[in-house]
Amino acid sequence: MANKAQGPWTVIASGVEAPPPDVVLRPSRIAPAVWKSVLWAVVLSRLFFAEAAMLAYIYLPHAWVEAPPGVLPPAGGLAYRVLVELWSHWDGLWYLSIAHLGYRGRPTATAFFPLYPALVHLFGGTPLAAVTVSMAAMAVAFWLFFRLAAWEIGLGAAWYATLALAFFPTAFYINAAYSESLFLALALGCLYLARLGRYWMAGAVGAVACLDSSYGLLLTPVVLWLAWRQGQGGRWRWLAPLAIPAGLVGWMAYLVPLFGDPMVFERAQSNWGRHFSWIPLTLAEGLADGWRHLGTGLSWQALFAQGPPSVTPMVFYNALFAVFAVAVWALSLRRLPAYASLYAGLALAVPLSYPAEGDPLMSMPRLVLEAFPLFWGLGAMLADAPRWGRRLYFGLSLVLGALFVALFATAHWVA
Repeated sequence: MANKAQGPWTVIASGVEAPPPDVVLRPSRIAPAVWKSVLWAVVLSRLFFAEAAMLAYIYLPHAWVEAPPGVLPPAGGLAYRVLVELWSHWDGLWYLSIAHLGYRGRPTATAFFPLYPALVHLFGGTPLAAVTVSMAAMAVAFWLFFRLAAWEIGLGAAWYATLALAFFPTAFYINAAYSESLFLALALGCLYLARLGRYWMAGAVGAVACLDSSYGLLLTPVVLWLAWRQGQGGRWRWLAPLAIPAGLVGWMAYLVPLFGDPMVFERAQSNWGRHFSWIPLTLAEGLADGWRHLGTGLSWQALFAQGPPSVTPMVFYNALFAVFAVAVWALSLRRLPAYASLYAGLALAVPLSYPAEGDPLMSMPRLVLEAFPLFWGLGAMLADAPRWGRRLYFGLSLVLGALFVALFATAHWVA
């Protein structure tokens, strides 16, 4: 163990070798020096992604930006575009369009749940508002992530888990105009409250999470499991987790007068070719496609081609990240509490059982973030790994992170 908190630049240089100082492992007793190290890790990760995105936006070829109907990409000077606008590509434009226009008359937009665009609308509906909401939610998410990880897997492993999440190759989505950071904050808050035995509060937060993402529904069996295993909270504690689906029910009720169909959000997924399939079949098809597109995924010309953006160059990486996520989940089963493994398994099962036509594992590099307990397991493995193993992992993560954020910044498809 280190004797003092890691300095800012040693988070990357040597922070992968030594975690911050040990403390009494209670969630309410983490020393200020430890939080300072965590803060530096998060800040440096955002600076890393921001710098790579800015350089890519200025110097690399751009694809054509595709916007949903009724919305054009935000305009502004170069400084505005590299600091703010580039973070609202792809789904970010959908969220901005909903913040401005709502859902009426646009059933496809219902694939994007309402909480995040509602908050963006509340703060002005601009790309800057979207990034601000994401950054605020990100701060809460990392605070809860480290606090709960330190409780469950120990401080050293929690440190590596936080580094692994902060510098994960698609972690730039956490501060982009996407709903990822808001969902992470709500889901972690729900599990933390349940872990403390405050099941009714956990149910309320989980219900709000369902307004941000369909993944919120997965919190229901997890909180039920905790209520059963922990045993505190009185006999009525079993009813508290059942409040979580109320958020989704409320969203469905809102859609009825608009479209006459409470499940229109699910049917909207067909616009991206989503359909049910068995997980082994999805994995087999995805891995075969990934192997066929290996050359394209490693081609600079294909990755940064000008003209209409293509999903093809990412097919190889989709397969790579799917294998990585499943492997980390399997290897973490004996390292994580059962509720964390249960949630991570369910969160991986959703995209693996609901593939996209022509690209079965589409968006897997981003959707790994939804299965956030995987990073606790990864942190535990990195804590036990030799120094060269940690350096190899974080080196590869930084290279892929720079590549992916460069693709995103230049309007090429990532996840």
